[in-house]
Amino acid sequence: MTPLILHLALAAAQAGTLSGYVFRETDGNPPRRPMTVELSDGDRTRYRETTEAGGMFMFRKVQEGHYTIRVRFGDFVAVDDRITVTGSGNNFAAVMLPKRRAKSQDFRAVTADRLASQSNGKLQKSLRKAAKLVARHDLSGAVRLYEQVAAVDATADLWDTLGLLYLQMGRKDDSIHAFEKAISQDPEYLLPYAHLGWFYQQERRYNELLKLAGRALAADPQWMTAHALLGEARVGTGDLEAALQSVQRASALVQGKAAGPYLLMAELRYLHQDCAGARIELGRYLELNTSARGLPGTAKLLELLRGCRRDGAE
Repeated sequence: MTPLILHLALAAAQAGTLSGYVFRETDGNPPRRPMTVELSDGDRTRYRETTEAGGMFMFRKVQEGHYTIRVRFGDFVAVDDRITVTGSGNNFAAVMLPKRRAKSQDFRAVTADRLASQSNGKLQKSLRKAAKLVARHDLSGAVRLYEQVAAVDATADLWDTLGLLYLQMGRKDDSIHAFEKAISQDPEYLLPYAHLGWFYQQERRYNELLKLAGRALAADPQWMTAHALLGEARVGTGDLEAALQSVQRASALVQGKAAGPYLLMAELRYLHQDCAGARIELGRYLELNTSARGLPGTAKLLELLRGCRRDGAE
C-alpha cells in the first residue's frame, strides 16, 4: 500500500458519524423552526448542519476528537456544550434547548427601563467588549466590564453571567452572591437556579440544593431541571424513594428525551439493588449521550454494574 493510500485509509478509519436530535426542555417537542447545529474545534467551526423534521441532525465523516457542539438560531446561541466523537460505531447526542423563563414574554412585557437600557449605546458597547474578552479567555477583564455595567444596569441575565465567570475564576462566594442576585431580581428567570444548583451538586451541599430546588419549583412547577435538582438533593440527603419519584417526573416532563434523568435513575436502581433495572436505565442514558461513556461517574457505575449479579444482589 502506498503512503498516500495508507494515509487515506487511516483517515477514513478515524472518521465517525454523529446523529441526534434537538428538543425543547419546555415540553420535550422539537424546536418550532430549523436550528443550526455546529461542531467546533477551538475557535474554528468544522462542521455545520441544519435540523430537519423532528429536530433531527446528522453529521457524516466527522474526524474523531473532542468538539464544542453549538445550537443556534441566527446569532443567538441556545446551547454550547462539549461532545466527543469516536471513529468506531455511531455517535449520538440528545441536545436540549434549556427553558429560560417560567412564563413566556412578549414585547409588551418589556419595561420602559429595560428598553432604555437596550438603547444605551455605551452600555451595549461595554457588553460587546466583555463578550469578546470572554472569547479570548480574559476573564478578569470581562468581569471588570460586566461589574461596571451591573453598577448601572443590573439585570438578572447579567448577574447570571457574572456568576458563571466567578465560578470559572474560583470565586465561589461571589458566584453564589451573583446567582442569588439574579434570582431575587427576576424569580421567573430560570437559568440562575440551574447554574447555582449545579454548583451545590458539585460541592455536595445537598441541604442548600434541596432548598434551591424548592424555590425553583415554586417559580415553575413544570420545569424538568428543577425536578432533576430535587432528585439529586434527595439522593444526597438519603431520601431515595422520593428521589426516584422526582427524577421520573423530570423525565416524563420532556417525554423521556433527556439523557440526564436516566443516569440518576440508574444510580437509584443500583442503590435499591435492582441491577437489571440499573443496566436498562444506564443503557438508555448512553444511547442518548454516547460521549458520557468516558466520564468518571459513568465509568464507575459501569464497573459497579459489571460486578452486580443478574438477580439483583451483590
